[in-house]
Amino acid sequence: MEIGILMFPTDKSIQPVELAQACEERGFESLWFPEHSHIPTSRETPWNSNPELGPLPEEYWRAHD
Repeated sequence: MEIGILMFPTDKSIQPVELAQACEERGFESLWFPEHSHIPTSRETPWNSNPELGPLPEEYWRAHD
């Protein structure tokens, strides 16, 4: 079995290059990062179309470009 790592990188987390080196040293097969290329600049419409969810979670607006 091959096991990979998935991480949502932000400016507060371990940096992607440092994480990639650590994963390689430990023998993981892959490293994956999600992509959110279209985050609205306005909060006029609640995220996920559910006003009960509150504001957009911090990790989304701290994500790397």
